[in-house]
Amino acid sequence: MAKVPYRWLRRFKVKNQAVREFLAEFFGTFILILFLDAALAQTVLDGRGVSDVFGVVFVSGVGVMMGISTSMGVSGGHINPAVTTAFASLGKFPWKKVPHYLAAQHLGGFVASAVIYFNYIDALNWFDGGNRTVVGPTGTGYIWATYPKDHVSIANCFLDQIVGTGIVMFSILAVVDERNIKFPLWGAAIVIGFMIGSVAMAYGTNCMAALNPARDFATRIFTAVAGWGSAPFSYRNYNYWWIGLVGPHLGAIVGGWLYYLGVELHWPDEEDGATEKELKELIDNDDNVKKGKTAV
Repeated sequence: MAKVPYRWLRRFKVKNQAVREFLAEFFGTFILILFLDAALAQTVLDGRGVSDVFGVVFVSGVGVMMGISTSMGVSGGHINPAVTTAFASLGKFPWKKVPHYLAAQHLGGFVASAVIYFNYIDALNWFDGGNRTVVGPTGTGYIWATYPKDHVSIANCFLDQIVGTGIVMFSILAVVDERNIKFPLWGAAIVIGFMIGSVAMAYGTNCMAALNPARDFATRIFTAVAGWGSAPFSYRNYNYWWIGLVGPHLGAIVGGWLYYLGVELHWPDEEDGATEKELKELIDNDDNVKKGKTAV
């Protein structure tokens, strides 16, 4: 345990596990959004749109790595409400913890959105002249939340989020499955970061690859109260805003169960493995005895 540098700090030390998990998920998600939204803000407010897609998704991958590194030892490093609910649906996480995990993740996304807003407020005012719009030539709402291309339907966006987040959850389970490749914790954070960056690159063209409700719903709420009005929710006649909330939850559950039913369920039981090992040892011993008798 690290030594507390000042004795008076001891009185602030949190021992309640639920509070510690809340703080870990809050700061893990906070760090993720600070990286991702800052990358978008920088390129958008420079007047380049999102010209450097690779740069944005690379930074988002690093944000995932750092968010997981911040929280993994305390809370497991979910930093995504869809991941939390998918783990719970698989019986790998207690449902009673889901509410404070989701609250922490969404709050982390909201507070990070505020930090990005005030950090870039001068550039934001210069870019749009104080006229906050979500899309278009001076649109800035998509720095914080996702919006679809004009030619992409709502149904296609919904499928896009199910597929993208399904791949994310399937891959996470493959990495953390203790009976599979057995990554160390630090290695898991790196691999998951690269994986999410790659999924964002491959599935970002339809509706900007939300993949995480805390990266789309909480941040959308922030823009609604910070000057963009009803536009973040009324876009496409109120038919789009729920995509980044519902789609990732459903996709993560589907992807999680696909991995479980396709791979994890079929590992030999540990008892069966032990029995097979004992049987092999008996056969080997019997063969050795027979060889010994033959030699005599």
